Amino acid sequence: MFRYCLILIAIVATHLSLAAENPDIRTLMTEEEFAASGIGRLTEQEIEAINRWLVRYTVQDAEAMLENSPAVIEADNEAIRSSIDGQFNGWNGPTVFRLKNGQVWETRSARTYSYSAIDPEVEITKNWMGIFRMRILETGQAINVRRVE
Repeated sequence: MFRYCLILIAIVATHLSLAAENPDIRTLMTEEEFAASGIGRLTEQEIEAINRWLVRYTVQDAEAMLENSPAVIEADNEAIRSSIDGQFNGWNGPTVFRLKNGQVWETRSARTYSYSAIDPEVEITKNWMGIFRMRILETGQAINVRRVE
């Protein structure tokens, strides 16, 4: 899986170098995808704004995959189950979670969620791109995270 992530990063980097010269979502989507998305109804300026966002977003994900690579190897496609150590009040923007197994994770988004619990059990899984997601087992609520320790 780790090798697959490195290959994916290389592909993304290639697309980014091409996109840096002339980013255009119209060349990344099939004609059918472009038509189904409704992007064709946008102005040229709106499409260019999406192109700039796409390049920036892809760069952020590629960097996150590189940052998470030690955890990708450690997790070895297995879910990580542990509990948040102590009081849990949800997340609000950048939030750090210390787990009872010694790992420390941080949110990757600005989403908010309020829920109070002590030592709630969590499960951390990764998707095919190597991005980790932490789910609070008691509620089913989940958020993307990255390992910081």
